[in-house]
Amino acid sequence: MPTRRPILRTPRRALWAFLAATLVAACGSTAPGFTHVPGQLPAASGSPVPAPSTAASAGVSPSAGSSSSAEAPAASSSLGPSAPATSPAASGAPGPSSSPTAGGDTIRYTFVKKEACPKSKFECITLAVPRDHADPSGPTWDITYAIHRATGTKLGTFVTITGGPGYSGLAAADPYTDAFDPKLAEHYDLVFMDQRGVGQSHPIQCPYATGVYYSSTADPGDPGQQDAAAAAAKKYVADCMTESKADVADLPYYATTNAVEDLEAFRDYLGVDQMMLYGESYGTQYVQTYAAAHPDRVKALFIDGPVDLVPDAIAYYKEGARAFDDVLYATLMACKADASCRAGFVGGDPLATYDALAARLKTRPIDFRFPTAQGTFETRQLTQTDLTNLAAGYAYGPDDRSQFLRDLAATSHGDYVPFARAAYDSIVLDPETLHAIPDPTYSDAMYYSTECQDYAFYLDGGTPDARAAAWMDEGAKAGINDLRLGSTFYGDLPCVYWPAQPKTDPRPKAIVDPPYPTFILTATADVATPISNAMRLYGRLPNAYLFEALGGDHVIFGRGDACPDKPITDYLVTGTLPATRVTTCPNDVIDPYVPNAKPRAADYRDALALMTAMESQITNTDDYTYRVDQDPITMGCNLGGTLTYTPVSGGTALTLDRCVFTRGAAMTGSGKIDDDAGTFRLAVHLGGGNRLSYFDDADGVRSVRGSYRGERVDLKR
Repeated sequence: MPTRRPILRTPRRALWAFLAATLVAACGSTAPGFTHVPGQLPAASGSPVPAPSTAASAGVSPSAGSSSSAEAPAASSSLGPSAPATSPAASGAPGPSSSPTAGGDTIRYTFVKKEACPKSKFECITLAVPRDHADPSGPTWDITYAIHRATGTKLGTFVTITGGPGYSGLAAADPYTDAFDPKLAEHYDLVFMDQRGVGQSHPIQCPYATGVYYSSTADPGDPGQQDAAAAAAKKYVADCMTESKADVADLPYYATTNAVEDLEAFRDYLGVDQMMLYGESYGTQYVQTYAAAHPDRVKALFIDGPVDLVPDAIAYYKEGARAFDDVLYATLMACKADASCRAGFVGGDPLATYDALAARLKTRPIDFRFPTAQGTFETRQLTQTDLTNLAAGYAYGPDDRSQFLRDLAATSHGDYVPFARAAYDSIVLDPETLHAIPDPTYSDAMYYSTECQDYAFYLDGGTPDARAAAWMDEGAKAGINDLRLGSTFYGDLPCVYWPAQPKTDPRPKAIVDPPYPTFILTATADVATPISNAMRLYGRLPNAYLFEALGGDHVIFGRGDACPDKPITDYLVTGTLPATRVTTCPNDVIDPYVPNAKPRAADYRDALALMTAMESQITNTDDYTYRVDQDPITMGCNLGGTLTYTPVSGGTALTLDRCVFTRGAAMTGSGKIDDDAGTFRLAVHLGGGNRLSYFDDADGVRSVRGSYRGERVDLKR
């Protein structure tokens, strides 16, 4: 029962459309719920010890790290940006093929091409860099970068490294820039890149092998299934190598320590002395590794959803499994504490519903009828793997957690269709064919090629099978298998079978006392890079500023929240450092709950209540929320019929053919979700002479006209 490398799911309507996947990391608590206290650092034993107090509301400046006498710089401190000299590449001229660094080393690359990035406001620049930067005479790989020149007075260069490893930076460039404060594009050259292995930079992919592997029902945490789990991981590696056609000789060079030199080559091409580096999720590992190798090239470091480079792989994943468990528990309990969410569950207890479903699935799969895009039904099975994949995959933010709760609530009423759809989405399977959906902007092959070089897994454990067995024994001894989401501990199991692996522990040295300020962003409900990572980093970096969201998302900058966006933007634009070392940003564990449809149309008091509920169903399906992008998608409605989403200018057109979400309301007609105007329109007939025209305006005023239950209706509220 392998768990897909966690992927942050975000609604397609959000500007932040391509957020990162990441390594599983640590919360560290074995008890349900959160043990972290804001403003406290975890001790080595796991219990909290006093740390700099959260002073955002107290109006004092706490110290950082272990130096109790250290004072925060004044708010007017000018450690921030200054205008750099004009770079030789600013005019678009190709950079040099080699250039001496400050340390006397030589950076080697060759300019390949420059062109407009497809459907983007960015310019794409491709450089040929050494496959192995330690041996520049060897083969070269083309690496592609995207740059958006400052539209006003330039203050510097701001580089964003996305997560994974395996996500395309070029795909994120426009949506991320749209989500940033406009002052960043005005005053900074904005840089993104496709890291080696993905997108336009020597890509490798094996989506079909990955889809099969993540669907496996073999559970590494079950002693009776461990041989099957190891065999599934071994087969996946072989299948991935075959599908990707990867050259085994290339695999060692996807390591982060090599990849960061690609950024150093681009810095040299641009002719800039220093850069502002922002990394999210795995990107925090990348920018820390770059900063350790080139500290003189960093103006400031922003690590959002940070990976702590110190723990070894197994310690890292022990913490991670507990973090997933803690956030799942917190999600279920947050629902139980909310009257609307609680009411969606038969019995009113989300935790009991989850545990009962898990116990049932552990015994045997559940058969259910799945509605197809052809308007027919087919029998399918919901498995324990589906439950685990969905619970882990939708744990990344308040919106995803609320969607998970909505789908879980439906199962308590005997409706497994929304849950199954979300489970398929969590591992990127087409709900119609159950085959993987290839994504040119993400690569699991690149994920493992990097991950299996960056970490060492039981190096002294003997054969790959023996090392896999040692890993699974470790999970049992540590109590990981008793956790609800303990299977996340085994996410990197394929690494023991990967064709290229390090022979010694490859972890880079942690940054301890950098000459530049470091901004650490975290959230108490972050499952991917839990808050213990951030607190350890903050505890050992004397010139660090911590932004801590209570609840919240994995990755918190640029999501439209003034805390932390405003103080970080202020620093970038004016050089003003935060007034306090620790800033706490209020947030939530879950978003407001959206109820599922009632069983029968007659359960609604009138036509307006019915159509308002149908709007909620249409705008909250997993197909619309996570899959609609450029192409039309047709889905089977829960109880029959079909619904087609067609992307159009400004929004999404709707076509319904006997679509049933609640019995007695088979809808045929059309409508539009207008994202630009903020409106929703639907005109349908429901059989028996019932015809309704419904409109939800930009102010949330809803109206319906037509005929319903033998009467003319004209309602507004």
